[in-house]
Amino acid sequence: MASLSLHYFTWSETLDLVHRIQQTLSRGGLFLCRLNSTEDKNFGAAGHPEIEPNYYLVDGQPKRFFDENSVAELFASGWKVLSKEHQTTNKYIRSKALWEVIAQRDAYPT
Repeated sequence: MASLSLHYFTWSETLDLVHRIQQTLSRGGLFLCRLNSTEDKNFGAAGHPEIEPNYYLVDGQPKRFFDENSVAELFASGWKVLSKEHQTTNKYIRSKALWEVIAQRDAYPT
């Protein structure tokens, strides 16, 4: 499970991390994650220097934001996405937009 923790890395590092997570799971194993949304304007998805697409320097720290296409790309190979939902939570001081994903490692390699 990764809750709002995969957003600190370049895109190539993020892809590599998700691949490494996949390789550590047993076939059929589950991975649950919450990802910052590109709609998360209250927490940095706008108005900051861009490092690479959807990856910004927010208050001195790199921070990635995911759109529907990047979520799909992240889980395109070797995963079966069981659930992918865009949500807004009021759990924090301001509303936060995020993706919640449940993905299963494919039983057979692709």
